[in-house]
Amino acid sequence: MRTGSSVLHFGPAHPAAHGVLRCMLCMRGEWISSSILTLGLLHRGTEKLMELRHVNTNIAYMDRMDYVSMLSNELVYTESVEGLVGLDVCYIHQLHRVMLVEVTRMENHLLNIACHAGDLGCLLALLWLFEDREYLHEVLSSSSGARMHASSIVPGGSRGVHALHWSKEVVQCMSTTGHRMDLLVHVLLLHRVWCCRLVGVGVSHDVVGHTMLSGVMLRCSGRAWDIRMMDTYGLLVPVGLQGDSMDRVVLRCVELLASVLLVVSTLHAIHLLTATSWTQGHSTSLHGVLCLFMQWRWCAPSSSTSVHTVESPKGELLISMTVSTHRLWRCRVRPADLPHLLSLQALSVGTTLSDLVLLVGSVDVVFGSVDM
Repeated sequence: MRTGSSVLHFGPAHPAAHGVLRCMLCMRGEWISSSILTLGLLHRGTEKLMELRHVNTNIAYMDRMDYVSMLSNELVYTESVEGLVGLDVCYIHQLHRVMLVEVTRMENHLLNIACHAGDLGCLLALLWLFEDREYLHEVLSSSSGARMHASSIVPGGSRGVHALHWSKEVVQCMSTTGHRMDLLVHVLLLHRVWCCRLVGVGVSHDVVGHTMLSGVMLRCSGRAWDIRMMDTYGLLVPVGLQGDSMDRVVLRCVELLASVLLVVSTLHAIHLLTATSWTQGHSTSLHGVLCLFMQWRWCAPSSSTSVHTVESPKGELLISMTVSTHRLWRCRVRPADLPHLLSLQALSVGTTLSDLVLLVGSVDVVFGSVDM
């Protein structure tokens, strides 16, 4: 090591939450010359736990991997199971799933922007955006009865009571969130201190070629790639120009507004497709529930394999499973959090220690998904 250099241990403590991230930073003064990341200090063993249980009972584990965007994890698991058994989902339930996932995407981005602003010392946005996130939690709890771990998306459809008062609550919440985002852009994102702190930090143009970036981390560098476009979503894909931390925050704000439009449009389509009565007959009596349970028992082939991916709020979420009889023989989940976190080794070179705290927030990871 050259004279004047030092080694600094960053973590395993906050902001390397849960003790999963430990960085050894080689510093020259205040500047980072290189870094070595050590991951995997939590050892949850989620994949092995899923292999010991019935296919239908593993949805709750997907909720707890990424406890910020829960329904996206449920969606990728459920659609993979439906691909195994060749199950087609009716169009109304597909629209309902899209609406739930987009509400979850809004919750994820609001939490990321709020905590990112808190890391930079802006407590106003931290407290402000948590209020909007509470409104979204109330929307999900009105649909499924649970604020976080709802298990709303199940093979064959989605759970939830679709009532007229619930749809009015969704439209009102989307309107409030949309107006709040306009105010957030003018108050926070256009502030000169915020811009000077984020612009030019963590440029990802050189990192995209040799890392597995996806989601906002990929689109901020100018690549217009979104798996939702392959699923005939009617939305435009916003891309960044500089590929820095400022672009990542702006893209999340734009995706928030796009999710508002998607939720309102899907809710309108559900109203056009359904009748005046929203209650399903099989959920009104115990006999109906038992008949539905006997009808939808597990009927998968003796051995089958499925690979599926969705566009989660953090990036591409992939799951690969092999089913033997009625249990998972092997299950592997590959979230976008791990490659995004590993990209910090390249993004942090040439930055300062305070910039590294900023980068961890702009990458947007949940450490429960990193160490499964």
